[in-house]
Amino acid sequence: MKGLQIDIDTGDLMVEHGSAVVADSSGFIAEIVLRSCRGEFKEHPLLGAEAPLMLAGEHDPFWPGNTKKMLRACGLDVSNLTLSHDGTVTIY
Repeated sequence: MKGLQIDIDTGDLMVEHGSAVVADSSGFIAEIVLRSCRGEFKEHPLLGAEAPLMLAGEHDPFWPGNTKKMLRACGLDVSNLTLSHDGTVTIY
């Protein structure tokens, strides 16, 4: 997926050679889905993997499968998603 790019330091739209920069945004989309909680997006109230809530809680065995479905619903081609015991998420 491609999208407009924004400078993370200033929040300004990135411009090169007089045109807006369009580049791959799949990493940004994946991060937003992982970090968001359900109900944060009015148009899609069930979207949100709620990863920050698991930091202090117990591991949900269904979390990788549910998160993979959410990422696919956002248009990302995800074949495998794993969550290690130390909390590292790996997406293929």
